[in-house]
Amino acid sequence: MKRSPLLAVPATLMALLLAACSGPAATPAATPTDGATPTSSAAPSGTFPIEDTGQTLTFGLVMIDLTNQFFVDMMEGGELAADDYNVNLVWKSADGSVDNQISLMENFIQQKVDVILVNPIESAALQGTIEKASAAGIPTITMAGEVDLPTNFTTVYNDEHNNRLIGEILAQAVGNEGKVALLYGNKGNLVSDLRQKGFQDAIANHPNIELIEQPMNWDPPTGLKVMQDILAANPDLKAVHSVSDAVTSAAYEAIRAAGKENDIIVTSHDGNPEGNDAVADGRYLANVLTGAKKTGYWNVKVGVELMFKPWPTERVLNLPTHIVMLPEQAEKFADILASESVVTPVEANAIGDTYRDELYDPSLRA
Repeated sequence: MKRSPLLAVPATLMALLLAACSGPAATPAATPTDGATPTSSAAPSGTFPIEDTGQTLTFGLVMIDLTNQFFVDMMEGGELAADDYNVNLVWKSADGSVDNQISLMENFIQQKVDVILVNPIESAALQGTIEKASAAGIPTITMAGEVDLPTNFTTVYNDEHNNRLIGEILAQAVGNEGKVALLYGNKGNLVSDLRQKGFQDAIANHPNIELIEQPMNWDPPTGLKVMQDILAANPDLKAVHSVSDAVTSAAYEAIRAAGKENDIIVTSHDGNPEGNDAVADGRYLANVLTGAKKTGYWNVKVGVELMFKPWPTERVLNLPTHIVMLPEQAEKFADILASESVVTPVEANAIGDTYRDELYDPSLRA
């Protein structure tokens, strides 16, 4: 287990960012400036980059919604990057609708924005629209949703690996037997699919664990209802993992209302301050830190780099992540976490506040 002392966080994270991996199962990936060895089909270098005239760039961003706290925090980080790199960001909410995402993207194509960033509900459904953007000379970034086109770049985390870790932690925590629940987003969403697969693969190693899985569509009210239904049908449930902090919070309320908070182990994903605080006070056993504000900043920065830097040969770009646990809890799972970056809740929240120190590139738009 690799500890990440608070004072060493920025340097550690920068090294991780340049390496673009966080764990033995992570897929190596390049950022637009790191020159890492590609591991998948190459994109043409510099197809659309434009001359820096000092003009303000305009990026269109199509989000699943703009009410989930993760997406709200992404906006904050993205706007900081916009200030740093002279970008006008136009944020649009699809309100959970694929059809809305397509329509909003088509509007951005007609408006001739410089880059389109989309958080796909279903990646495959957007391929035709992304092809239209490519034909119009607009590069695209699918944030956590892979679409295999030369002018599209996918920004993701090491989701499958991290959720495999969480699955192994929960399996050990429940004594390798009993009922464990997984609340995932929705089928066809790359983030959800990878997180679900990683967790499933871990639980499959423990045949005496019964896995109960339900989608929650990244929606806290849906997550609340799903958790209530699972509890009603499975009063002997031992643990639950939710792949989104906002939904985990709602699910925990259902657990608390049922008087089960001391009986059911909870883990989460995202590393929002509220989720990290829940680890600190013992409501959650563990969290996975992605960092919503950092994610928003990074994605906007990637868009700027597509404008002014040679394009990366790797089209899937990874942002490093960390496991959030209390030290005394992490020690219990030292065998599972031996080669992982583990941070305390306090350190996790500090990382969330110092993302600009890691990512800011003064050479862009100078």
